[in-house]
Amino acid sequence: MSGVGEPVVTVDVRLGARLGPGRRTVRLPAGATVADLLAALAPELGRTPEELAGVAVALGGEVVGRERVLGDGEALALILPVAGG
Repeated sequence: MSGVGEPVVTVDVRLGARLGPGRRTVRLPAGATVADLLAALAPELGRTPEELAGVAVALGGEVVGRERVLGDGEALALILPVAGG
């Protein structure tokens, strides 16, 4: 449970078409990483964290790693890989 005055970051997440409609605003503890964001979003999207393992996360058009620390106010996009054949 978050205490009053605890530092948090708020990020805006644009979902890929197959993940669900629109955007989500997510509040996480300061120092949270992309991996933390995906773990927090998984239940809300009706998925397990393992099901989001193949999702790419982009910030400013660049894919970022799971260990990247999130900054307050950042806007990210979740991108599902496309299978082809």
